[in-house]
Amino acid sequence: MITTLLERGGDLVEQADVCVIGTGAGGAVAAAELAAAGRSVVVLEQGHHWTAKDFTQREDEMLPRLFEEGGMRQTADGAVVVLQGRNVGGSTVHNLCYAFRTPDPILKMWRDEHGLSELTPEALAPSFARVEQNLKVKPIEEGQLNALNRIVRAGAQKLGWSGLVAKHNREGCIGAGYCILGCSYDAKQSMLVTYVPRASAAGARIYANARAERIETVGGRARRVLGRVVAHDGTALGSIEVTAKVVVLAAGAVASPDLLLRSGLANGSGQVGRNLHLHPSVMVAGFFDEPIHAYRGIPQSYYVDQFIDLEKDPNRGFVLMPITGFPVLTAANMPGFGKSLYRDLRDYSKMAAVLALLHDRSAGSVTSGSSPAKPTIEYALTPDDRAQLGEGLVRCAEILLAGGATRVVAPYWIDPIELRPGDDLSVLARRGVREGEIGLASTHPQSTCRMGGDPRSSVSNAFGECHEVPGLFVADMSVFPTSLGAPPQITTAALADRTARHIAARWDELGA
Repeated sequence: MITTLLERGGDLVEQADVCVIGTGAGGAVAAAELAAAGRSVVVLEQGHHWTAKDFTQREDEMLPRLFEEGGMRQTADGAVVVLQGRNVGGSTVHNLCYAFRTPDPILKMWRDEHGLSELTPEALAPSFARVEQNLKVKPIEEGQLNALNRIVRAGAQKLGWSGLVAKHNREGCIGAGYCILGCSYDAKQSMLVTYVPRASAAGARIYANARAERIETVGGRARRVLGRVVAHDGTALGSIEVTAKVVVLAAGAVASPDLLLRSGLANGSGQVGRNLHLHPSVMVAGFFDEPIHAYRGIPQSYYVDQFIDLEKDPNRGFVLMPITGFPVLTAANMPGFGKSLYRDLRDYSKMAAVLALLHDRSAGSVTSGSSPAKPTIEYALTPDDRAQLGEGLVRCAEILLAGGATRVVAPYWIDPIELRPGDDLSVLARRGVREGEIGLASTHPQSTCRMGGDPRSSVSNAFGECHEVPGLFVADMSVFPTSLGAPPQITTAALADRTARHIAARWDELGA
């Protein structure tokens, strides 16, 4: 049962075996698996329950509906925009559906350097298989590559760079291209149309507009979640109290540590909210002689991995990914104003873009801000990461030009750089990437409640259970010990599947 508390009104008082906080790639999976195992489950989601009929394909309507702070959540210095979902289904409702398993070298690093000996490819394989089956993961077919992705592939092949056509989780996709604004056709196999309905069918009671604000313990165990009913604008209305034997925290790598800090829990080591990785990205726009309508079709299908070799070095590298935006987002991310901006937007149908997404070592932090709706996010690039993103900027321009662009624009806010075929691209390397000078974005915050074998340097164990608080589990991207170096949706879901099954199988042992 899914209840939107704004429509029901009043306070909420519930009791269950398990309280799950969040309905994204981790929370929805945990809720569905635990409910299917016979546990009574209450799920709290601070966002609204929007469905396909609400996805209007209008930026002005969908950005406030689907994103934290209307898509304008930023680091404290304003340098990085952090895009996170705020709705039933979480960020899986707006993501672009790349479906990658955790790279083996990353798992090896987690075992060798973070004491997570259990996290082998073999141990995770059943969870990956279940998640991929339930999300209908499959290869993207050749005929589904749109003009943008064909251009990126052609450029990579001309340059001799390694790349691949990825897998995705869509079923019956018609190629409308509005993935980031929510799928109006329920073709995207997000948590909204897969695990959330499964959890509901298995008996989970799911409440939208329900913001968890504090977790309380009894006898050292997590036992109660307190919060508020919230309106679309975050205004606090009724109260929420859920008593449970186990709490699964899956509010995302920003809200999860914020909630733990506000609760005064699991932070004896001082690790909660630390080690924030963002997978920051930087973009270059390319313009072509003829219209390519890059916004039509599957937005991302081709993936360039030439500049990341995790077997050789699991700590660094970047990938190149096609990207396109709708008019408002495009205008906001392009430099200039007046005639220069008009010229670029006049050629909107001829525009394509590529972003470089960094496998970062830079580590930021999340701390509690003025309210649960506005945590404080601190993040700064290390010199090495800044240099890598600078190289990524050059490679973005290079692949667009090789793909046939007649000019490319590096969107520095002041004095943007425009280049044409044959120009010296080293000007981009010399200018580089500095926060505040060029737009940076993140869709993958992670690692703020990281797993590890040593309680002195981690928050949770290999099953996501907090070292210091029995019965309190974390099941979202915040448990990643390091930057993942790959799209995180499948890893998040698989780890949550593993955590949920651990809880169900050891219910009596857990003292619940």
